[in-house]
Amino acid sequence: MNNLYFYLSKILAPLLNPTNFLFLALIILFIIYYKNKKKIIFKLLTITIFLLSIISFLPIGNFGLKYLEKDFLNKESYQNIDNIVVLSGSDYRLLASIKLGNKYKNTEIYYVGGNAYLIKSDMNDEINKAKKIYEELNFDMTRVKFVGQSRNTIENFKEIEKLNLNDSRTVLITSAYHMKRSIIIAKDFGLKLIPYVVDPKSNRQSSLINIYQDFNISRNLANFNLFFREIIGIIVFKLSS
Repeated sequence: MNNLYFYLSKILAPLLNPTNFLFLALIILFIIYYKNKKKIIFKLLTITIFLLSIISFLPIGNFGLKYLEKDFLNKESYQNIDNIVVLSGSDYRLLASIKLGNKYKNTEIYYVGGNAYLIKSDMNDEINKAKKIYEELNFDMTRVKFVGQSRNTIENFKEIEKLNLNDSRTVLITSAYHMKRSIIIAKDFGLKLIPYVVDPKSNRQSSLINIYQDFNISRNLANFNLFFREIIGIIVFKLSS
């Protein structure tokens, strides 16, 4: 059942992306309306264009990301760290683990992840890429352990649970927008982890002029997709747990 859910989620992922879905709906509705000019199709076409315009021109995704990130942006003072757990993903996470590892010389780093693609290759394997970066930056590889071949966030925390780290102070590194979902899942597994976020996406500009200068439609769409994916992930996990 888990494998079936995984394969279905990966196959349907492009359609579950809200902007992909809306653009596809726009194309299909336009073709239908071109051949059969019914009022109901025109109304659906108008609604789709309106939704795309709202997502494109207003920073809805940015506000959503602020909601996801706001509780984790102020990093606490980290002391007496024993372990650093890194969720595979952006290079920012990996570089943050090296920065913390260099500061706290006695820590061990656990890089958790694998390959979420349906067709596997060394090019898209997160652990292989991480090993290469750690080695190129001359980090002490005896302090790094590469954990599991997990394919998603839930599988990541199943692997982390097996490490039995609750008796030590363990920092969790992931992207700021991803931390809320990660902590919710971690608590469900009974894991005690200290959040350490990297690469915040939400725009913290306060000036209207600065916000205007930073305006970018493609970023608005990307931020909305990130927010939507995280919220859906949280909802699905809570419903299934």
